[in-house]
Amino acid sequence: MIDMTPYKQPVHRSLLQRELIGGIPQAGLFIIFFLGLIFIYGLQLWIVIIPLVLIYFILRHLTKLDQYLIDIFLNNIMQKEKLIP
Repeated sequence: MIDMTPYKQPVHRSLLQRELIGGIPQAGLFIIFFLGLIFIYGLQLWIVIIPLVLIYFILRHLTKLDQYLIDIFLNNIMQKEKLIP
């Protein structure tokens, strides 16, 4: 058996973790941003800021539990309803 001990290198945690913007993935941040643009600037509904901030904190909490949960959820939403025989 070959001894691999001289070939071991430390792997830093930052190389294994995902890049998160504001604590949430890019897709979640874009959804919040575009909803804010539509409702605040397009419809002049400034009260929407409160639910958007609430959605942000919910997504941030879910991201702390599992970093890929939002991506899995969005992939399941965009999946085509087609059965392949």
